[in-house]
Amino acid sequence: MPRRYNKKLQIKLSDLRKLFCRRDLVEEILSGGKDPVIYEVYQISQPPSEGVFSAATTVLYPGKIGDEYYFTKGHFHLKEPRGEVYIGLAGRGLLLLQDRNRKIDKLSLNKGEVAFIPPNYAHRAVNIGDEKMVFLSIYPSDAGHDYEIIEREGFSKIVVGRKGKVALVDNPK
Repeated sequence: MPRRYNKKLQIKLSDLRKLFCRRDLVEEILSGGKDPVIYEVYQISQPPSEGVFSAATTVLYPGKIGDEYYFTKGHFHLKEPRGEVYIGLAGRGLLLLQDRNRKIDKLSLNKGEVAFIPPNYAHRAVNIGDEKMVFLSIYPSDAGHDYEIIEREGFSKIVVGRKGKVALVDNPK
């Protein structure tokens, strides 16, 4: 039976306040009464079961905090031997992959591109364009999401725009 999304998440700047490097700018924006939506997730969530997939469409808005581009929270899977597939539907972006040793790799994630996230890698999408970045993710329904380690430690690199160029730089935190 066809299904539409059964869960919608809206992630605002206040939800990511600890993740951006320039927390001073985040607090300045929030104290001014603004709390912009950074991204939205439209999820077809299935009960956790081996062999069953869940899927989600994520809309990641364009923008920066200082020179750091907007991004998704990023996570490992609770069941680490689970991979994931992202399919770019609109916009321009990057996909950061980080292993448990904090080694980073990046893949482009533009309209029409498919990216495979191997098991045991944290992953985060970053919008490096001037329009919405939209992608479809497909993952085992029993994979689970571990956001805590990323909230505590962050990614070892961040994506910034400086002098009109996109750069991957060491996370100053």
